[in-house]
Amino acid sequence: MIQSFCQKPTERATDMKGIIRIFAAVLVVALTVSVFAGCAQNNSATADESAASNANGDLYFTVQEVRESPEWVTKLDAVKDAEQLIVVAGVDKTTAYVTMHEKNSDGKWEQIIATPGFIGLDGLGEANINDCYTPVGTFTIDKAFGLADDPGCQMEYTKVDEDYYWSGDEKNHFNELVNIKDVPDLDTENSEHIADFDYAYQYVLNMGYNAECEYEKGFAFFLHCFRANRTYTGGCVGVPENIMKFIMQHVKPGCRITIDSLEKMGGDLDA
Repeated sequence: MIQSFCQKPTERATDMKGIIRIFAAVLVVALTVSVFAGCAQNNSATADESAASNANGDLYFTVQEVRESPEWVTKLDAVKDAEQLIVVAGVDKTTAYVTMHEKNSDGKWEQIIATPGFIGLDGLGEANINDCYTPVGTFTIDKAFGLADDPGCQMEYTKVDEDYYWSGDEKNHFNELVNIKDVPDLDTENSEHIADFDYAYQYVLNMGYNAECEYEKGFAFFLHCFRANRTYTGGCVGVPENIMKFIMQHVKPGCRITIDSLEKMGGDLDA
């Protein structure tokens, strides 16, 4: 859900100052990683390796080493009966630590990617039609789509265009991806026109929250690319575009996503 659909007022100045400081810190880290990655390539990579990296558009931040999942992740209730899991651990009000894990051939959990991310303007909570909370709980990702070409998604992928909306129409395919040609009487004023959010919705996974399509619980809760001019979302989870593309290429049918605060998960950023 993009923030423009929230009915809550803008955050207080004190909250915004804190968010800005956090965002600035994230940018500094990202720039530092980029600089050191460039130096490492110049000093140690062969010409062929550098050419291949440039051709693939890989960033150092994207090519992370697969590692054993932290113990606190393997103890989450969400891992039960799951083969793949995305963990969104809220750190501050609108920031989160986002990681993706999957079982290897030996049945052991491995972390395949990690990134900072943004969550709802109102933080984590009981998501609903009026506020900007990111829902707490464990859900099954059930839809992959985006404005970009299929990046090699292992789930069925829908490339959307100007005709697609995520319905906020209480009486017409509520909380579903629809094509206006198929649903010409859709209440478009209360739905999300996907193409209006060209950066955020290049790659999108529907988190599976409110699969019952109950109006009061809200709609359009996604994992997507974060917007260049927002340090929060309207209730979705936002990550950098290169990380989102990686997630799209690795997500499998049945992938779960679990969301709560890092503290309540018993998490550790340094584990």
